[in-house]
Amino acid sequence: MRQTSLVLAVVLIVASVAATGTAWGRSDKSSQGHMTPSQAEQAARRQTGGGRVLSVKAADGGYQVKVLTPSGEVKYVFVSGR
Repeated sequence: MRQTSLVLAVVLIVASVAATGTAWGRSDKSSQGHMTPSQAEQAARRQTGGGRVLSVKAADGGYQVKVLTPSGEVKYVFVSGR
């Protein structure tokens, strides 16, 4: 009986940690109101009419995205991290 209780307690602890989305140091920042670099890339493409993203760098609470526009111009777009 004591072993069953111990096993059940361990299973419940593991399940609760896994359910938080932060198990073993992993987290989905987008669910916490933070934008990922991939999301910043998509936002910059929308802002420039479908340009080609050349680079994405974290900067001042967001991302600085370098984009080659369809017309051939290189633009820097700031995308807020929130």
